[in-house]
Amino acid sequence: MCAIHGFFWPNKNGQIEKMISLAHHRGPDGNGSYSDEYITLGHNLLSIVDTVELSNQPIITDQYVLVYNGEIYNYQDLKHGLDYNFQTNTDTEVLFAGLILQGVSFLSKIDGMFAFAFYNKQTKELIIGRDSNGAKPFYYGELQGKFAFSSEIKSLLSLGFNRKVDTEGFKHYFYAGLVAGPLTCFSAIKKLIPGEVMSINVSTGKKVTINLNDKRIKAFNGNPEDLPVLVQQKLKQGVELTLMGRRKIGLFLSGGMDSSSIFYEMSHSLKTIPNTFSTRFKIPINHHTYNEDADLANELSKLYKANHHEVLVTQEDWINSLEKTILALEEPRQGKSYSAYYLTNKLLSDNKITVTLSGDGGDELLAGYKHHRHPNWHRKFTSLRLGHRELKNPIFKLTVDQQMEYLNSWLPKKQLTGDALNDFLYTECLHTLSEDFLIRNDKLGMAFSMEARFPMMSNVFKDFIRSIPSVYKTIPEFHNTSAVLYNKPLLKNAYRDKLPDNIIDRNKTGWRAPTDDWIIGKEAHPADDKTELREYFRSVLYDPEIMEIFEITTDDIENRYLNNRDWDGALKYKGPNIGLVSQKELFIVIMFAIWYKKFNMSM
Repeated sequence: MCAIHGFFWPNKNGQIEKMISLAHHRGPDGNGSYSDEYITLGHNLLSIVDTVELSNQPIITDQYVLVYNGEIYNYQDLKHGLDYNFQTNTDTEVLFAGLILQGVSFLSKIDGMFAFAFYNKQTKELIIGRDSNGAKPFYYGELQGKFAFSSEIKSLLSLGFNRKVDTEGFKHYFYAGLVAGPLTCFSAIKKLIPGEVMSINVSTGKKVTINLNDKRIKAFNGNPEDLPVLVQQKLKQGVELTLMGRRKIGLFLSGGMDSSSIFYEMSHSLKTIPNTFSTRFKIPINHHTYNEDADLANELSKLYKANHHEVLVTQEDWINSLEKTILALEEPRQGKSYSAYYLTNKLLSDNKITVTLSGDGGDELLAGYKHHRHPNWHRKFTSLRLGHRELKNPIFKLTVDQQMEYLNSWLPKKQLTGDALNDFLYTECLHTLSEDFLIRNDKLGMAFSMEARFPMMSNVFKDFIRSIPSVYKTIPEFHNTSAVLYNKPLLKNAYRDKLPDNIIDRNKTGWRAPTDDWIIGKEAHPADDKTELREYFRSVLYDPEIMEIFEITTDDIENRYLNNRDWDGALKYKGPNIGLVSQKELFIVIMFAIWYKKFNMSM
């Protein structure tokens, strides 16, 4: 829920009001602000737990001010342990009281997601923080030596932050498809990393930083035969926690193990019929695997009698929503399915949903991807470059070793144990999961004033799964076959007698939009040269500035990115066609190009 904003100077010329206005979609139920000679704080409200009247922020007393965005799932339990005269039934007031009475140590007790700013008027200390999963965004920077922050980059830009591309951020984006850690693609704007909590003295500028992920997880030492029952119990608790509040809830149901197991628990915990949603694509060939997820979700929803809805995404829909999607994401991210996520979120909003649940995090906790067979970050960064051009401009050079150095410079390390797979999964949660999947769902949901929740990333489930040695997270068949059929045995064993066999015993396909077919096609059915998406991409790529930045020629566009011929032309890449091999790079360029123009950026 909500958005927060602030800066270290008195409000002038309606600056905080402008920041709040630009983030209206994150909190349409109300807004408020506080300002004195040292600091200004602002807030947009999306009321979920209590009434609008009792949920207004900032919370202001003689000594303290709080603005907060998020959801504390276990706030009722935490409330009982605080000696405080509560005036509301909100999790906001529980956070306020906890920070007053226990300081930052209170944050380690929270199961939920948050971004907040807590100001002590007497000591002039501001405490800011982002939850351990990074589910909520927190951007910050300095203008003429003065600190400013917001949940929205657009709000920060309204203060006068420059619109220059950050060279380091650009390099990481070009080679990885996203920017994890503290960097962004904006040269003057950074972000708190997942779990980062920073105390800043408004007068002196002195900063002290801790990270909530710098904690040890006690290793599981129970009977391995009990794991199926324990995994199911922990997920049940996680789902029940994320069902809290008074607003209508919807589930992204894909037909995969993660969302299906959440659906099972949701259908047994809710007193009302669950609302489920999935995406179907209009494709040139019927019965294609692109819609296998939608088919399974439809079957499962009938089995448990859900109110199920589908959105049909066409090329035209995908194109028409892309620029809106990138404006909502605020940073370029390589991905073929963001437009489809945007349209699915719109479907939920059209059905009066305010809170969304999804299975994000399951693969990163339970070893769901094929690259988990070889859990090594150097290997992963190297694989992301396969079939990828190197830019000749020396300022854009970035080696895999340099990517590793950057990752190690910000990653909280106390949960690393030397268990190669568990360490990889932990890192993947703070890198790719946080800055791609969780933020994607937050921002594309908030574009329609909806709060995204992730039951598998609740502490009660996440910490338990992390405590389990990785020897129990894979089985020999997972390593010995090419298909990703034997992944996530912990989850599959937990739900084998609860979900249909065609959900449990299914090869992982990965949910994605059929852009490969729309742009390139297949050898037997190549895409028409003038398809809507090919023509749209040409309009984006044939821009002199973009061509210069990415060192692209006409030949690159037509005979590499959009090559729908030459089906033997990419054998050296072990792919059927250079156009298909180049799709990752194409989308890196496309998403950046649209972002660059929409945000009026310069290099």
